[in-house]
Amino acid sequence: TFGFQVGYAVENAIPRNISHINLLIAQPQVGVIAHQFHRGPVSRFEILGEGILGSAVHPGGHLLGTSLLFRFDGKPHGRFVPFFDAGAGILHTTLSTRAPELSGNLQFLPQGGLGVHYFIRPQRALIFEYRYVHMSNAGIEPPNHGFNASMITIGFRWLRRP
Repeated sequence: TFGFQVGYAVENAIPRNISHINLLIAQPQVGVIAHQFHRGPVSRFEILGEGILGSAVHPGGHLLGTSLLFRFDGKPHGRFVPFFDAGAGILHTTLSTRAPELSGNLQFLPQGGLGVHYFIRPQRALIFEYRYVHMSNAGIEPPNHGFNASMITIGFRWLRRP
């Protein structure tokens, strides 16, 4: 499968998330369908490699990295196929120079999301997704407060329809 998504993330207002971080991200994707299911609520299991190219609209800085995601597609409902995905990534960012929640340029990015494919053709789909994202350096450089964000993405994918 091949795809591309764009997303906008906003830092959640929990303690120590004081910088009001807003991220604009482009995510090219390549994936493989690891397994097709014929029974149960899941129709397909995919493994996706996803690039991370972006910037912090506020307070400033760039993002460059990659993520590995595991996606579980539900059963189709007409043109709609719901999905759940989870994974993690690693990235280089200069955001730490402007946001006290982060330390250092190397950050890790565990994430999980829910979304839907809307098939406009048998092997072409629009993607709408919500992701919950955490960014921190995993204790490599103190302090390691990190931050949490909610992200909305839209995109396009070329894939095999179940």
